[in-house]
Amino acid sequence: MDASSRYGFINAKLRARIGLMRESHLLQDMEKTSNLVDAVSCMRDTGFAKVAKVYDETGDLQEMEYVLLTGEIGSYQEVAAALDAKPAAFVMQLLGKIEEDNLKNAIRLWFSSIVRLHSIRYRSEYLCKMKIVNDINWNALINATDWKGVVASVKGTFYEPILSSFTQDKIHQFGLFDVETAIDEGWYARLMASLDLLPREDQEVARKIFLSDFDLKNLLNLIRFGWYYRMDAKRLRTTIFPWGRLYGSKEVDAYIASPVDSRDPGMMVKRFYPQLSDEIQKVVGESKEGLHSEEAMARETLRLERYLQNVRSKEYHQLLSMNPFTIAVPLAYFYLYRDMDASIRAILNGKYYGYCDEDIRGVLG
Repeated sequence: MDASSRYGFINAKLRARIGLMRESHLLQDMEKTSNLVDAVSCMRDTGFAKVAKVYDETGDLQEMEYVLLTGEIGSYQEVAAALDAKPAAFVMQLLGKIEEDNLKNAIRLWFSSIVRLHSIRYRSEYLCKMKIVNDINWNALINATDWKGVVASVKGTFYEPILSSFTQDKIHQFGLFDVETAIDEGWYARLMASLDLLPREDQEVARKIFLSDFDLKNLLNLIRFGWYYRMDAKRLRTTIFPWGRLYGSKEVDAYIASPVDSRDPGMMVKRFYPQLSDEIQKVVGESKEGLHSEEAMARETLRLERYLQNVRSKEYHQLLSMNPFTIAVPLAYFYLYRDMDASIRAILNGKYYGYCDEDIRGVLG
């Protein structure tokens, strides 16, 4: 089977699955239930029946989340197996996002155990310890007695030079924020470099969606860390990724250089997301007038994040109208699959902890 036929075969299969996801009333049915048991019952005759089975056997919410995670990993591996070598390698690079998230979770467990001196025995049972992309010794990582042991657990992977650039003293002093930022940027750099693996049309499709992603991520980080958390200029600059329209723009540079207490994201938003300008000016104005408590400001920041997430969702849905013999359909599928998983997790957690319907809907956006 040639490359075009392979794309046609896998994309037809993925479009059918996407159609089922879009037509499914699972999330609405789960949201309408009054408790966790009824929410789980909605999953029994769906593609998430394994999750319901785990609940029947264990009643363990985190075990259910683990099954969701392994299913998501399997979705990437299945698509990669159906593609030619270069597109398959690119899909495995996409899967690396799940791996780096798992790595950050593992390092947080180590930090909690060694630095905070908290027991991690229960939480470590739910860490994904299977091989995702790279050979990482997950057990050695969470059981490491010092930072050198953590670095040794990722020996031979691209994470090794990233983690070895930090010391245990620095981590004790500043925490994991800079470590996690470096891991993120390392993965994104590899992702952008991996575009060279693709045919030209695929490169154009992927580059457009990822550069838009970087703009959204950078704007969220600039607002969250620079405005809400008032991070100093030097550290704030490390939170933005070196791709997209925002990076290096005069509006972003001026925003970062502004005094922490008088930063105004308005000009930045007006330039790149004018449709959001009125909303951001309202939020900033109210905060300056002292009308917002810390809780209210956090809520407003979350509202802005949801808005930008909706922008991102629309862009991924637009991929479905592109050439069916490109990487567009797999990219849309992975996004929709992950979004579906995240929504199921939010509903299950909401029902488990007894959140009201309004709070659950707020998380779902």
